[in-house]
Amino acid sequence: MQARSMIWQSVMFALLGAALLYFSFDKIDFNALIEVFKTGSYSVVIPVFFVSLIVYVSRVKRWQILYKAAGYNAPVNFLLASLASGYLVNFAVPRLGEVSRALILKRWLNYPVPMSLSTIVFERISDVICLCIIIVLAFVLEIINEGHLLQEFSSGVQFPGLNKILLLLVLAVVGVLIYFFIKSRKNILGAWFNQFTEAFKKLIKMENRTWFLIHTGVIWLGFFLMTYLWFFLFKESRSLTIYQAYLIMVLGVIARTLPIQAGSAGAYHFIVSKAIVLLGVGNLVANALAIVIHGFQTVFTLLFGAISYLWLISKKRDNSR
Repeated sequence: MQARSMIWQSVMFALLGAALLYFSFDKIDFNALIEVFKTGSYSVVIPVFFVSLIVYVSRVKRWQILYKAAGYNAPVNFLLASLASGYLVNFAVPRLGEVSRALILKRWLNYPVPMSLSTIVFERISDVICLCIIIVLAFVLEIINEGHLLQEFSSGVQFPGLNKILLLLVLAVVGVLIYFFIKSRKNILGAWFNQFTEAFKKLIKMENRTWFLIHTGVIWLGFFLMTYLWFFLFKESRSLTIYQAYLIMVLGVIARTLPIQAGSAGAYHFIVSKAIVLLGVGNLVANALAIVIHGFQTVFTLLFGAISYLWLISKKRDNSR
């Protein structure tokens, strides 16, 4: 019964992503969009690539700190491969990647699944707290700067005719999806609950809190740079400020929290492109930016995840000899 619920949930999220993609590119002249892509300065890919690597490294080092607090000296190479492989799984089935990370380390290093899950949940809680902080900060900055982006975004996006009906359907689907998503996560720990809570208590008492916070800061700074640096891709978007990049980053992170397949495809394109338009950038350039930002991270995730999984398979073969 639970498997059937997960299948329906995946299908509905896929439909939601498809609907939002339709809203994003409705009435877009794709020939003109291609011409916009041709004007891009793609040398910006290099710094974005290195920032993306740094974010991965900080995630692994932060995760390693949690394992040390739980009493395990986890090797960086296996943690990195597990993390990248988990992101690859998330690309197909959102949130399943977290479980796969724990299962990978159980299979290759024989780490207890409840302990691994406790470190992953601790990570998630830390990131949720950070997300709440940056959202509150965004609203405070908007008030101080007398900005109206967040208000305009909620009221300024127009959906003529049939699109209004489709939007209502999308909102209804979101409500149903949230219900099933919460329900399906209630029993994720199952019989491991006691082991999980014991491991979690150890994490709260970790010794390297300073480095944990430093790596968390690096991760979120990386998220910001992975948005801001792309503004230099097109001439029209180079005038956007650091503050505006921060607002776009906040909206983009919120979009990515939706468990939609392919890295929240559709949700990210819709929210980010509309927000960039409200900042005064043309619709074509705004959509091109959303496509490039999401597209680069998609390719990076797929390639890095695939390479990591192949490495894990090779290590399994080495260990079996």
